[in-house]
Amino acid sequence: MKVAGLWRYPVKSMQGEARDSLRFDEHGVDGDRRFGVLDPASGTIVSAKKDGRLLEARAMLVGVELTVRLPTGETALGTGPAVDAALGAWLGRTVHLVEARAGGRGTFERPADFEDDGSEPVRWQGPYGSFVDSSPVHLLTTASLRAVAAERPDLRWDVLRFRPNVLIEAEGTELVEAAWMGRRVVLGQVELDVLRPCGRCVMTTRPQPGGLPRELDIMRHLSAAHSADLGVLARVTRGGRVDVGQPVEL
Repeated sequence: MKVAGLWRYPVKSMQGEARDSLRFDEHGVDGDRRFGVLDPASGTIVSAKKDGRLLEARAMLVGVELTVRLPTGETALGTGPAVDAALGAWLGRTVHLVEARAGGRGTFERPADFEDDGSEPVRWQGPYGSFVDSSPVHLLTTASLRAVAAERPDLRWDVLRFRPNVLIEAEGTELVEAAWMGRRVVLGQVELDVLRPCGRCVMTTRPQPGGLPRELDIMRHLSAAHSADLGVLARVTRGGRVDVGQPVEL
């Protein structure tokens, strides 16, 4: 197996960056989900689980400076009143772009029914120091993508729907990483402990730039065939750098 792709998402639920290399530390991927869009009215960090429009924006880190490109064509730098005003004008409400704090936790919401955005929201808190949903690193294999594509070839099983940090090239047409629970994955300098399956939600069904349509059948199929799981979540036990093309070992 080898590393086929690497991504980080500097602002939660916005489009992120495909990278040739990433650095990992005990908190996960450097720069990943470092920022979030705070709704002061609800006290939650807005995600595309509740507002799919966030997927239309793109966030990038150049060094330590954040750049956000909105679908309006506007580019905003860093955080502060100017960025908040641009985001608020686009989303039609007051919001603040905030940075995760070491001792802080984000509160998130998603609709209970992925087919009904107006259904009763489910609320939870994420881990300290990041705006990831629950675990620092998300792994997905090409074998799993081929497996679900073989089961439902009529659907668009694009990796961008699933937003992994690491896409691993693996042989076969089975959900191979489903057997990795409790095992250690080594990628270059980095070691990860696999914690649990990655449970999927309405995010996978949202339309995205580049021609991905809304497809509720993505979640309908994953729920019926795979208990709504695809990919795995992990924590970092040894940090370092990972490059595309490096071997992956269990």
